[in-house]
Amino acid sequence: MKLLGKNALLYWLKYPFGIYTVGFISVSVWIFILMAVYSVTGKTNGFISIGQWKTGYIDHERQVETVRFHYPVSRMVLATENSAEGILLAFLGLLSICFILIIVLKIIIELSKDNFFTGKAVQNFKILGLGLLMFGAVQLIVNWLIASHNLDVTSSFLFILTGLIFIFLKEIFVKGKMMQDENDLTI
Repeated sequence: MKLLGKNALLYWLKYPFGIYTVGFISVSVWIFILMAVYSVTGKTNGFISIGQWKTGYIDHERQVETVRFHYPVSRMVLATENSAEGILLAFLGLLSICFILIIVLKIIIELSKDNFFTGKAVQNFKILGLGLLMFGAVQLIVNWLIASHNLDVTSSFLFILTGLIFIFLKEIFVKGKMMQDENDLTI
């Protein structure tokens, strides 16, 4: 069984991945609405609750108040620190995952066709790479501005590194597209 092209594994995997992407984005819109409601009103309801979380090490633990946003028709919860920084970083994280899923679905659709080196594939790799760089930079800036005393650069670094990898892949696809165009002209 071949992996890429028409009637290959990737061709058939695009359908369940597409269904997952649509479902994830739908429930993410629900969470975005709950975040907006809580940010404006500060009130809890059946889908927004407040809780406590222990963080740190045994020698100096501390209690952190969390806000939990409950997904519809499931027991899943998005929990974050009950602060402007926590809610903003959770919003950015969820938004970045939605962005990644949409662009990866577009890339999968392009790669499931027999012609891999298209302008759309190159453009999607570029959008994904630049988007990840942007999300990493924005997350780093938000972390630095709001909580410079407790700066965590791990996820920002991963976004930036992954963005650079996709920009590198874009360059490979540009070279492949140029070679394919030259090959098409010689035939």
